[in-house]
Amino acid sequence: MADENAPPSDQQRTPAADEDSPSSDPVTPVADPQAPAADPQGPPAEGRFDSATGFAECIRTLMTQAAADGARRIEWCDADYLEWPIGEPAFIDTLTRWARAGGRELVMVGVDFDAVRRRHPRFAQWRSDWAHAISCLLPDEGLRDELPTLWLDTSARVLRVFNRERWRGRMGADRLDRQRAREAFDALSQRAVPSFSSTTLGL
Repeated sequence: MADENAPPSDQQRTPAADEDSPSSDPVTPVADPQAPAADPQGPPAEGRFDSATGFAECIRTLMTQAAADGARRIEWCDADYLEWPIGEPAFIDTLTRWARAGGRELVMVGVDFDAVRRRHPRFAQWRSDWAHAISCLLPDEGLRDELPTLWLDTSARVLRVFNRERWRGRMGADRLDRQRAREAFDALSQRAVPSFSSTTLGL
């Protein structure tokens, strides 16, 4: 019979994974077991991804939450957006619901916007229809190599890709992640020119 006065045994703690450590799930985001439960209308609990599929699922989650809690400004950065789910009908519907609330701004930094038109024609049409709510920027030539892949919004959410070849990264509300993403995004957007015209005249 167990001694009721005996002290409880120590609980083994799972160490937090380093951003460069491999994930055990190659497809879906893996939640940090020590993170608080996600608020469906607030910043998500930290989630890691280790594949393009997992990355795309995180982007869908972030867009759904931004629309739900009314984030006023969303910022994206990627070289060509080929792995982003921005052309999916459901994503376009969520993006439209977010924009219709008014006072919204999407800032999109990229390099190959022709690839965006080809890969995501629905999004290209949305960009034309909602031209007043979106700014598309092309960084200075010297800044275009190895553009980071980022999501930032005014509800304190952030997503960073650490390894684009393996699509390994993290989303959440980590203050350090957000600081690094903010510095990288501002360095690019402040030295950029408008791009990705809302019309196709002359193309």
